[in-house]
Amino acid sequence: MSHSSPSRGRRASESDETGVDPGRIRVGVGELAVATDGETLTTSGLGSCVAVGLVDRDAEVHGLLHAMLPSEDDARSAAARPAKYVDAGIATLIERLRRSGASGDRLEARIAGGAEMLDLTDAVGPRNVERAEESLAAAGVPIVASDVGDGVGRTVQLRADGGLVVRAADGFERTL
Repeated sequence: MSHSSPSRGRRASESDETGVDPGRIRVGVGELAVATDGETLTTSGLGSCVAVGLVDRDAEVHGLLHAMLPSEDDARSAAARPAKYVDAGIATLIERLRRSGASGDRLEARIAGGAEMLDLTDAVGPRNVERAEESLAAAGVPIVASDVGDGVGRTVQLRADGGLVVRAADGFERTL
């Protein structure tokens, strides 16, 4: 298992008494993680935040980002915690996937989240989605599926086979 980040994502251990599945890596808000041993990457609490799942099936490596904000003008902030920001997080995730054996030419993306949780004129959710689309396009990574927008929160699981399971707060579940 290659688990990387500033993510400090939490992997349950075999001896974990909480009953948490040891094949699952939790990715918190403003974190990212990479898996190479078939683990499922999970994150919850996606409201206006966006989750970006990247997969290279040939290399059997996948990664998940849970970003809060579109971008950071202060390079020091983005360098200190890149996964907090969509653009810096995507660049960092792609680099970590490459270091784990992924090819940039084979990566494909699935995105979820970016809900409009509040009725604001400058809502963060749609801007997160737009920045994710721009950053992935600039990196040459195609988005093969998405479940974004609306006014509902989500929880996601990125499986080793590349499927992104999205559970919406309204009870609807789908696999992208």
